[in-house]
Amino acid sequence: MSDFIIFTSNEAHYALDVSNIERIDQVPLLTPVPNAHPFVDGIMMYQNNTLKVINFRKMTNAYGEEPALSAQKLLIYRDNKGVFAIKVDTIKDITAFEPSHIKPYAHCVTVGEYLLTRGVVEYKQSLVVVIDSVKLPHDEAA
Repeated sequence: MSDFIIFTSNEAHYALDVSNIERIDQVPLLTPVPNAHPFVDGIMMYQNNTLKVINFRKMTNAYGEEPALSAQKLLIYRDNKGVFAIKVDTIKDITAFEPSHIKPYAHCVTVGEYLLTRGVVEYKQSLVVVIDSVKLPHDEAA
């Protein structure tokens, strides 16, 4: 079994492996970055370093109005390429799935060039997209 964090973006459900999540936090006041990639909402301080904060709604082209900032959460995401923050609508749960319960797609699905998905799992009468990895977008050229 693997543990996953279930979160939402415009009422769609997604899951990330807990092993990649260093921390869940409130969204602080962000500092905008000139010429940043459109998915980057800004930077913040974290453990005496600056972290880029990416907006998951923008990454997935989610429609609708963002929830109030007080309801949104930050996932501090770490992998072998570095650490950054992912701003999501809400955290729904932390739960475990058997790998056999994750139904793979016929082909590996990439959502844009920044999200690699593993498949879907049924959870509390909803389909949850299981994300394999998240890639930090590079800044736009000035």
